[in-house]
Amino acid sequence: MTSGKVIRKKVSQNLDNVLEKIEIPELGRGTEGKVRHTFSTRDSRGERVLVMFTSDRVSAFDVVLDRAIPYKGSVLNAIAKWSFEQTKDIIPNALLSSPSPHIMIQKELTNIGFECIVRGYLWGSLAMDYEMGSREKCGIALEDGLLRYQKLEPPIFTPTTKARQGHDQDVILGEMAELMQENLAGQKIAVQGMGLAREVRDVSFQLFQRGQELARRAGLFLVDTKYEFGVDQRGKIYLIDEVHTPDSSRFVESSNWKELWPIIKEKMDSGSWANVSDMLPDHPELKVKELSKQVVRDILIERGYDPVSGERATLRDEDIIETAARYIELYERLTGKEFDFEYFQLSQPEFKSSIGL
Repeated sequence: MTSGKVIRKKVSQNLDNVLEKIEIPELGRGTEGKVRHTFSTRDSRGERVLVMFTSDRVSAFDVVLDRAIPYKGSVLNAIAKWSFEQTKDIIPNALLSSPSPHIMIQKELTNIGFECIVRGYLWGSLAMDYEMGSREKCGIALEDGLLRYQKLEPPIFTPTTKARQGHDQDVILGEMAELMQENLAGQKIAVQGMGLAREVRDVSFQLFQRGQELARRAGLFLVDTKYEFGVDQRGKIYLIDEVHTPDSSRFVESSNWKELWPIIKEKMDSGSWANVSDMLPDHPELKVKELSKQVVRDILIERGYDPVSGERATLRDEDIIETAARYIELYERLTGKEFDFEYFQLSQPEFKSSIGL
């Protein structure tokens, strides 16, 4: 595997060699999100497909940041492609091909309209809400006395949707079933809502278990992740979009967590702090390192950035190098393959040529 020093040097030499946008007039305007630009078209057989361009852009706090991350889009696609292959025995996926490092071509399916999040640890927004006093998530009761970074036994399923209010909204399983049945019926797809909701939940747990197994082989923990699903006209579900990438998942070094967790617990047992978040400013060395997009949020917050201020977040060269390096290191750890810097970075003309345009 490539050493961290070599990775960081290579990234530093390519700070401005990024793909942020793509224009494919032959495919129309498409739909542009924070990171992906998706085009709907037909393949040579007349089947509807999605051409999904994954850019090097990075978002944090629901805003696209001012600078892109070299190799990021190609790393996301490479991990997703590998992960689709590792999970296809659990559920079929929408991936048809990946003719370019920045491109995936997937079946065009009807999105069920939910981000299906599985959480194996008290982490992220779940930990923040818990520390503020919440003891319930998506209808699931959480016991008292838990700490940030603590493993949850068993993992929990916490779906969200933008269906009603335009921003992420937690739902319980019954609401998910009702909304899915209603929304899919409007697109002439007949499903039994509760049956589909339970199937999606059960498959999400199976995928998470597989993800944890694959991470464990690489010396990592899969902390939490989100899955997205689509259905065909018969109501059959497929895994879509991306899977087990650092944009959709949190990974941490298992050795780092195992080393720090007993110390964190011991510190908290002293009663000197109300919660782990209050303790960390006094003991920043106890913050568990993530191999995920969280590194960007952490860098900005530690520098004093306030997401509600309206101030534009800015990344420095060293931030970009560190973020890219963690993404590339995660790819190598998970897949067991050395990252090919030459292959995984194409210019826009090379990219268009690679998909026959």
